Amino acid sequence: MRRYALRRLSFLPIILLAVSLITFMVLRVLPSQDPADVVGGANATEAQKQAYREQLGLNEPLYRQYTDWLGHALTGDFGKTFNSQKSVRDEFVRRFPASFELVMMAITFSAFFGISFGILSAMYRNSLLDYAVRIFAVFGASIPEFFLLTLLIIVPSYFWSYSMPLGGYVPIYEDPANNLRLFLPAALILGIGGSSGLMRLTRTTMLEVLRSDYVRTARSKGLRQRTVVLTHALRNAGTPIMTALGTSFILVFSGSVIAEQILSIQGNGLFFFTSTLSRDLPVIQFLAVYTAAVVVIVNLLVDLSYAVVDPRVKYS
Repeated sequence: MRRYALRRLSFLPIILLAVSLITFMVLRVLPSQDPADVVGGANATEAQKQAYREQLGLNEPLYRQYTDWLGHALTGDFGKTFNSQKSVRDEFVRRFPASFELVMMAITFSAFFGISFGILSAMYRNSLLDYAVRIFAVFGASIPEFFLLTLLIIVPSYFWSYSMPLGGYVPIYEDPANNLRLFLPAALILGIGGSSGLMRLTRTTMLEVLRSDYVRTARSKGLRQRTVVLTHALRNAGTPIMTALGTSFILVFSGSVIAEQILSIQGNGLFFFTSTLSRDLPVIQFLAVYTAAVVVIVNLLVDLSYAVVDPRVKYS
């Protein structure tokens, strides 16, 4: 498995290089605001704009601009933001804890709701619980997350005069109560949205496995229902469930951008959102590389998890 993981990781630099090159060329080809106008502002003179272009290397040929960016990126320097002239890497590191906490809490809720409710729905097929779970899954897939997040702000304020602690970020180890007041509801909504597909796939897979001969044999031996489901059925249904869990992570990861924007959480999602609107090229370039790395690593972890949940899977 170690050799397989290393071989998969060896493709990561090639993928990131291709993504960075494509992103760089697209950003230069598409019409956008002159970066010198963004840096200098509306009151900058033409001489000042020309100086900014020279400083940013925009007068160089495209291949030279890309190789300069790539050389600095290999040392961890992704340039400075056009808007604030701060290091992109420093801004990312400063905002990372908030985004990481939100995504991890949301994917935990997504896995819990998706897998547990999917199993219960399959165990009690065509029961009231099964219908309730299926309606819940359709609800989670149909209602946009931004709508639920907006209701999260409006409803408590209107009915109970309770205001969400919008904006900023307080680490959970400094003020757990204030931290959870903001992150827990947001993560719950993101988790519900990410669990709907996982819930339906878990139910379908478990129904198929529960009709298998070895499950009937285990039941005929007098094993308890919990043992049959958790020990025999769930393990054999684990491969497609892990695949769906990886997809749920990507959905939660992308949904966190909207959540941070609506709730003014000072994380990387809000940072990337505002930078994209203002055409902050260094941040957008870093965003593409960062997102590609996350997707590749998540897919690798999902593939490696197959061997953990199903001993029949071997990597050589």
